[in-house]
Amino acid sequence: MDFKVSSTMIEDAGVLLVSVEGELDIASAEQLVGPSEVAVSAACPLILDLSQCSFIDSSGLRSVLQANHALSEVGVRLVLVTDQPQVKKLLSVTGIDQRLPVFKALDEALAWFPAVGAKVPDAADPSTIALTDGRPPIASPLP
Repeated sequence: MDFKVSSTMIEDAGVLLVSVEGELDIASAEQLVGPSEVAVSAACPLILDLSQCSFIDSSGLRSVLQANHALSEVGVRLVLVTDQPQVKKLLSVTGIDQRLPVFKALDEALAWFPAVGAKVPDAADPSTIALTDGRPPIASPLP
């Protein structure tokens, strides 16, 4: 499968949507840099849609974490969308799903922003970052 990254500004939500198709690996991970820089320079929250991403390796994960770090520094959030088994497994094994909100569908991610807000939450108030799928707040330790 060919690799493709596309980005769209969702004006009414004030969110940049970046969609990945194919394998996010060492050969393609750098292609996330440009869209991430756009979100950082605009201090705009980013939804990274990995629902068409069939595979992700450590280079891809590093790109996701670098984007999250850069966005956190300007005070906005990055959220992930995926229902791909391999991608979900890697996010779980690495604990990234405990650091970043992960949604099964784009509409769930879009609905989450108005409820929680696009700004980076205050770690002292874990209620501001509870996930909508029943998992504990991101800032809380694992049970």
